[in-house]
Formats: sequence, C-alpha cells, structure tokens
Amino acid sequence: MTDAKLQRISIKRSEDSVDGRVISYLQSDPFNQDESLTELVISTLKAYWLPLALFNEGVRGEKMRQIGIVAISKLEAQISNIRRICGIDIDSVYVTPIANHQISIATQNDKTSTWREISDDHSNNSSQSNAQTNENEIDEDDDDWDVEAALMRMPKPEELRDANRMMGLG
Repeated sequence: MTDAKLQRISIKRSEDSVDGRVISYLQSDPFNQDESLTELVISTLKAYWLPLALFNEGVRGEKMRQIGIVAISKLEAQISNIRRICGIDIDSVYVTPIANHQISIATQNDKTSTWREISDDHSNNSSQSNAQTNENEIDEDDDDWDVEAALMRMPKPEELRDANRMMGLG
C-alpha cells in the first residue's frame, strides 16, 4: 500500500500586521464551532479556489456546476456579512477585473483602490511574494486608461437577493 502525498503550507506573520490580526481573529474561534484554524483556512481556500482548481484539472458538467453553487453561496454569504458590518450599500461597489489576481474596488464616492493598497502588510513584510507586479513594469498605455469608464455596474444576482431576503436585509 502506498502512502498518500501530503501537501503542507506554513504561514508566519507579525502579530501587529494586518495578516497577523486576521490569523489571531481566526484562532479565537469567532464562530464558536470548535473548528481548528487549519480546517477554517482550508474551508476558506476551497470556497475561493476549488472551482478554479477543479476546472484546471478538467472537471466539467453538473459536478462543476454543483461545486460552483456551493462556493458561490459561501462567498456571497461572506460578502453579505462584510457589507452589513461595514455599512456598505449593495449598489455602491463596483468591481473591475484586473491582472495578477488583484481586486480593484471603487465606490461611488471613492477613487479606485486595490487590495494591495488597503493592506499595510505588503509594504513592511519581508516575506513578500516575488510574483507581485513591479510597479515599474506597468505598460505605458495604462497612463491613458480611464478608470471611471472601465468600471462596470454589476447586477445583484437573484441568489443574493434571495439570501438577503432570508437574512432580513432587503
């Protein structure tokens, strides 16, 4: 009998960094479910990345659809929680796709910012990834790019409206 190969990751961050505060929060068992930090992190990774990983491996059809439904329901529930605790109206956030898995966010009253700018950890963490985009490598054509024109109003999905109604949010 052969032993299965085990995948291992390890994350170390300074306690006073944004990443460290997130880790401390998750270690505090905020949901009172007696779930280990490892299981909570794996659950989060699966909601965010499992559909893409399986698609990359060739999974298609109904199985892929069901996996997508589960992932989307978890992510939309988290989005709803974030909107509620941050006081963000559903119509005030626009999301635009950009390269390198950065998330571009703009509100009706704010300029566009990226997740990298929001997190203070990237500027002072020595374990910063080498895969991050070098600001000097940005194409010269980006200077002419109109951010406001590129923003796309996202319709509220029916499933999200249903979830909001079930949670008494709208």
